[in-house]
Amino acid sequence: MSSPESRRIAAALESRVGPGSDVSHVANSVISLWRELERDLTPIVGSRGVAALYGRSLYLATHTHAWLGATLDGVQLTMDLDALRDVILAQPSRSGIEGCDLLFRTFYTLLVSMVGPELTERLLRNVLAPSSSGHAAQDITQ
Repeated sequence: MSSPESRRIAAALESRVGPGSDVSHVANSVISLWRELERDLTPIVGSRGVAALYGRSLYLATHTHAWLGATLDGVQLTMDLDALRDVILAQPSRSGIEGCDLLFRTFYTLLVSMVGPELTERLLRNVLAPSSSGHAAQDITQ
């Protein structure tokens, strides 16, 4: 994925999490972002389509962040966001953010490969928009 897209995804996540957040806030922010993504994409690709993309993204992200693999349980028919919250809570804040950033970027890349960059941008417009929480966005990919 190109650098501008990576920065936008990182900024969207960081703007919701905020600097210096504890792991509980990180987990809640990430789950909220995934729920928005699920809500926006389900009418387009169906709940099983979203779950399949999510499951594939988890699988691919475990190559770098093995702790995400604890959420994989066979074929993903739904997005088990409670399991994701649990594994995030077991991580230090920074590790949780980095793993979730990779998970979102992987999901984005898979969606682009299926529907193209223009449609992906339109579909994820609300999710990638900076949060109105007032936190400054920072590049967390470094």
